[in-house]
Amino acid sequence: MLFLSRRVIHGKIGEIVVTPSTPMTNIYPLRLYLKHKPNSILLAIIAACNLFLWVWLLWYIPPQEELIFLHFTTLFGVDLLGEWYKVFMIPVMGICIAVVHGLLGWFFFSKDKYISYVLLAAACVVHIFLGITAVLLVFLNV
Repeated sequence: MLFLSRRVIHGKIGEIVVTPSTPMTNIYPLRLYLKHKPNSILLAIIAACNLFLWVWLLWYIPPQEELIFLHFTTLFGVDLLGEWYKVFMIPVMGICIAVVHGLLGWFFFSKDKYISYVLLAAACVVHIFLGITAVLLVFLNV
């Protein structure tokens, strides 16, 4: 991506020259980002949690023609029914969150490593809550 900046040349009034400024070459190399120990540990935890989500839901929610419970509240009870495959939106959301947080962490890693750790740790926490949701959803339907 090329960023443009405007510079006025002295001596020529009103003439504006558009010159390219430095492109973003300070993005940390992906291989080194993945080899960094905290990043690799957090990404492994995220991958294991997401794999657990897929295996847990595939094991306990078989393809069926009846509608299943997709959402439950303590105040109103079951408030959302749907097809069996809609339960897999939980791990799909987990993958989307992991990809976005991983890419943002990689982008910010060269500027501040702490931001990368926070983003990946937040993705871990989200996956833990998605796992709790999946377990409760299975117990609700079995």
